[in-house]
Amino acid sequence: MIEFLLSIQDEKVFDKLEANIQKSLKSLHINDFVLTKNELKKRANISTSQIKAGRVLSQKALEDQSKNW
Repeated sequence: MIEFLLSIQDEKVFDKLEANIQKSLKSLHINDFVLTKNELKKRANISTSQIKAGRVLSQKALEDQSKNW
């Protein structure tokens, strides 16, 4: 997706995309992103467990996977 956005050459298309993104961002609230200390610790513990179990991706594998999002 990022590669696609970087390849846009038409300024009008880019302006429309930017306007839509800005509109979407305005509808978000800070509380949508705030985590409590306990939630953050829980996420960190889950991540640590996944790493110890070997459930990790290389940067390349993650990039390849994200192309399908």
